[in-house]
Amino acid sequence: MRFLWHCHRLQVLSSLAAILLSGQIQAEDTWRQPFKPDENTVVLYHFDEGTGNQPHDAMGDKALTLNAYNESLWGQRDGFGTTAKFDRQNDHLLVGPTNNDKLQLRTCTDEWTIEAWVRYTGPGGKDRANSTAPGNGYTFANICGSDEEGAALADGYRHGWLFYLRTEDSYGNATRETGLLPGARFIGSHKGKDPNNDVGGAFWPGYKHGWIGKDWGRIYDTGWHHVAWQFRYRDQTGYMFVDGQMTRKVPLPAPGRAPTRVIENNATECDIPFQVGGFLRPTHLPGWKPGDFGMTMYNMEGEIDELRISNIMRYPVAENLTIIREKLPAAGIHIPYQVQLNADAAGEGVTWKMMYPTSLPKGLILDRSGLLHGIPEELVEGRTMTIIAADNTGNSDKHTFELTIADGEVVTKAVPSAFVGSKYRSQLKAEHLMPPLTWDLSAGRLPRGISLNRDAGVLSGTPKKAATHQCTFAVTDANGTNVERDLTFRVLPTELLKLKADAHTVVLYDWQGPSGRLIPELITGDESATLTYTNMGADRRYHWTGREGRFPQETGHGEHGYVSLGYGNPVMDMKTCDKEWTVEAWIRRGGPYQAFADIPLKKFDYGHICGTYDKSERGVWELYLSESDSPNGSMAPGVHFQSSDYTWKNLHPWKRPEGITAKQSDVGINDIEWHHVAWQYSFEEDLHQLFLDGKLIWQITNPDGRNLVNDRSHNSQFSVFSRIGGAVKYGGDFNYLGFGNFFGQIGEIRISSVRRYGK
Repeated sequence: MRFLWHCHRLQVLSSLAAILLSGQIQAEDTWRQPFKPDENTVVLYHFDEGTGNQPHDAMGDKALTLNAYNESLWGQRDGFGTTAKFDRQNDHLLVGPTNNDKLQLRTCTDEWTIEAWVRYTGPGGKDRANSTAPGNGYTFANICGSDEEGAALADGYRHGWLFYLRTEDSYGNATRETGLLPGARFIGSHKGKDPNNDVGGAFWPGYKHGWIGKDWGRIYDTGWHHVAWQFRYRDQTGYMFVDGQMTRKVPLPAPGRAPTRVIENNATECDIPFQVGGFLRPTHLPGWKPGDFGMTMYNMEGEIDELRISNIMRYPVAENLTIIREKLPAAGIHIPYQVQLNADAAGEGVTWKMMYPTSLPKGLILDRSGLLHGIPEELVEGRTMTIIAADNTGNSDKHTFELTIADGEVVTKAVPSAFVGSKYRSQLKAEHLMPPLTWDLSAGRLPRGISLNRDAGVLSGTPKKAATHQCTFAVTDANGTNVERDLTFRVLPTELLKLKADAHTVVLYDWQGPSGRLIPELITGDESATLTYTNMGADRRYHWTGREGRFPQETGHGEHGYVSLGYGNPVMDMKTCDKEWTVEAWIRRGGPYQAFADIPLKKFDYGHICGTYDKSERGVWELYLSESDSPNGSMAPGVHFQSSDYTWKNLHPWKRPEGITAKQSDVGINDIEWHHVAWQYSFEEDLHQLFLDGKLIWQITNPDGRNLVNDRSHNSQFSVFSRIGGAVKYGGDFNYLGFGNFFGQIGEIRISSVRRYGK
């Protein structure tokens, strides 16, 4: 074994010499020795304590001290001293602080390097073993990070990152001998990023892009290896290194993958602690059994040494001059513009010039220094221009950039609804206009009690009366440019502001409270009606303008909905509402396309809001949002309902237009603001009614010529967001990338034993 290890070291040294000669690694790099702290070091663990249960930050920040979950294990390495050792058991994981700015990479504002020496000694193939996946499992060993890959069912926010080793294949029989590869993931804040949800990027080894060379730097043995992950905001590119050699280069969004980017480190909270060597697991959950989710899944078996986070990219990402492939920000017509272009591995005296076309849009200049600047005087969209840079060594590179020069516009496409008697504030926004801006109401009238601040573009006040106002807002900039936008301003009745409990309330979920994992039903107190995740996840409840409280937000891919802990609960099927009922919810559509999937994105044309009806068509009912057969592309609420021998499908305005009672423009939702939807039913009249924002939009009596009968028994779960396929609790048959998943947010859900609206 020692002879093999010496041979491996000779191979590594030989490859290092070749790399140094090629210029891929700078001669002054000292990554082969213990890391030395410098002005760019954010966090550094030498693991040189050798005893005890607390590795310390070598930079002296006591807040970054790691603590063994139970007891530290220590190893020994020639030339480096002691190491942190792991045996795949939770007891020996190292845990740091939660939501620390340094460990959350918030101090790395331009770029970062995360690196460590690792030695994986396990046989591999144990992760996801004995699951429904084919083969005997795969290998995944967490090195460090503040995410846990959804494996810990966290109560809090999951806004972190992780750096790990993994086999390329995550569904086959992939052991250590298959070859381990470094991988990484970054998750930013989902709040406000619906068109680009799951903000961040994943550098999975299984993705088929970005690899350099044929071997990809696979680690086949049990020896020590240096691994590094670098990322730069400017060109949205992640770089992987193994033993000093760049093995992968992935610009975001990755080709063919979801259009995610690490736009900014904008998550202000992460409730998952920094962890080294694996992921902690929960131990106290309803129905939890030892071994659920594999209590050692994703844990390291081996050693970690010299773990460092830096606020620069420490290792060269180009051998010769290479222009940084950044996305140019859009320019505004008649507004000063300035971008400094740069290059990697550039020598002295770099000069820049246009290749083709030979001239820039009118008003812009490219200096020899690479400064692109000026005041654009013509509109262009996606104009391509190839620019060349050369240095005094004779190296050069060219890159084709794309530039848009846009006209000014009001980018606010909808304003949140106001409520009678409640204070209101909403900010109008514009782009590509020269400040200062002046706002006006050019057509229509504002609700009584609401005013427009002409300088700030803020609508505020306390409306007096429920009504719908069609308004045209105009903004004028310092250049005299004037643009307008038609907006609908709704003032809703006070009783819709928050769905509360009263004597007629049968079921109520308000989504508030300390836990995002277990959402109690507030009326019955029945534990079986408590909602929990449909799969491994975290708290995805966010505040949203215009609504008080925090409400869950989902991407539409069906992995993170909610289900009741119990099955076949008759109260959830309105069995106690023997005369009439109202089922209602607050919803906010996320956008026209689901935010999670590969390219092309899936159109969001149908979304399960709540109900016991699932994709196997068990249960009784489903309240949904759909644009199917919509004449104007808007989404309207609808219902499915099942008795023991019949299913009333498509109780929906666009499917049964004969029941529409309102103007077509008032029937559907085509914005991403909050809306109230309600379904009412009367046994005596056999009458179904649908309401949108408190207004009756559709009704039908005796659909299909059959009286509704609520007699169906089943063992389905009440679900929210996702039309599940079967039994779901902390995993199971959730509806991943299936039909019917809701994209957006869902607020309070209430079932009542009376008809609340329209009388």
